Amino acid sequence: MGTQSSSNPDRLTARTKWRMRAVEILYEAESRDTEPSKVLAERADRAFKDPEAPRLPAYAEQLVRGVAQHLDELDAVLGKASTSWSVERMPAVDRNVLRVALYEIRHVDDVDTAVAIKEAMRVALQIGSSDDTSFVNAVLDAAARDR
Repeated sequence: MGTQSSSNPDRLTARTKWRMRAVEILYEAESRDTEPSKVLAERADRAFKDPEAPRLPAYAEQLVRGVAQHLDELDAVLGKASTSWSVERMPAVDRNVLRVALYEIRHVDDVDTAVAIKEAMRVALQIGSSDDTSFVNAVLDAAARDR
């Protein structure tokens, strides 16, 4: 009987999935040109009306709200850390992966910088625009050093 152990590097942790949900919501808000809080409210309303609708974990909501609150700061740091792409020119999913990770690095005390970077690379590999996570790694590494 095969069970995946926690040492399996391909297994997505709950927090990884929550980060992915946060990126998806931020991406949806950006693509619809609306506030992330509106997308959060729509999801909460849908979950209230439909017991089968997926619930958004509190940590994912915290990430979405935190990124929205610190968006200008995060984009400024990411823009400075990325020597090859302006934030506006980055693929939208990758841009939001970077925002979530940088928010964790700068504003979530119980997430170590190395963990935030590793998790961002895992999320980017799952839902990013490329199977090459070196861009995410390089930008976040530079951004983390710029504190």
